[in-house]
Amino acid sequence: MHIRFHVGGPRVHPVEEQATIISTWLDPHYKISVRADGDAFGDLEDVDLLVPMGMYWPGMSAEWAGSMTYTPIDATAQANYLRYCDSGRPMLIHHGAIGCYSDWPEFAQRLGVKWGWQRASHSPFQHHTITIGNSSHPIVTGLHDFTIEDEIYYKLWMDETRNPSHHMWATWDGEQHPMLTTLDANARAGKAIYSALGHNLRSIEPPALRRLWRNSVDWLLSR
Repeated sequence: MHIRFHVGGPRVHPVEEQATIISTWLDPHYKISVRADGDAFGDLEDVDLLVPMGMYWPGMSAEWAGSMTYTPIDATAQANYLRYCDSGRPMLIHHGAIGCYSDWPEFAQRLGVKWGWQRASHSPFQHHTITIGNSSHPIVTGLHDFTIEDEIYYKLWMDETRNPSHHMWATWDGEQHPMLTTLDANARAGKAIYSALGHNLRSIEPPALRRLWRNSVDWLLSR
């Protein structure tokens, strides 16, 4: 089984380093490849699980984002991504990837989750308690409530036609917000998991994150 990590973007999200660490948590029989930007969508024919982690968008030229230059994803990479989605193969979507390629709406539509720049928001980076609730889904097997240093994303768009089901929660500003969501497959995308957790390296330190990633990958790749 081949897992492809899509990485890159502002240093506030050190996803390349995260991908390297997360790879060590997974079954060593999995083949791992890590690529940045549009290169991540090359030779997807033998990829069994796509993990969007990178975040590239027109606003990355802002000083807080590192004054980076944004280059839109090219037509070849777009076509490869859409072909992967059409094949019904799964995705494990990480944190800020839902804001990626915001000038190409099809990217987030196929993910099934989107950071709407005019609507979505997040808490300050601080300690939060993550609760499992009543979920009995395999991706939370062996997990219990835990604390994490992270941002809490909220007011996200989700594709309701894919029956989003939530399995972890965080409370912010007096409301509960989903931190872990499964999405059903449809004719335009395979089944998916979205984890809103993982802003930086401290955010993947809790042991619960290791179990969550192993559970998630194994469930997505189950036959």
